Amino acid sequence: MSEAMRPADGEIEAAARVLFEEGSRHHWWPTFEKSNDEFVATDEIGKEEFYDIVDRILFAASKARLSRTP
Repeated sequence: MSEAMRPADGEIEAAARVLFEEGSRHHWWPTFEKSNDEFVATDEIGKEEFYDIVDRILFAASKARLSRTP
């Protein structure tokens, strides 16, 4: 994985927050009693897995952007 295409930690966190909020609003997963901040503070394994998914989404988007032909 090229470091130039790898999302920064802040980008991953921001995207994870949006995905968490949208997923909750659209009922893509069970309703959580916790906010995103509470979730990431209390479930380290869940946070790591969720952020890894977001990292892969952002990496795939970056890769697609770089492979576009002008």
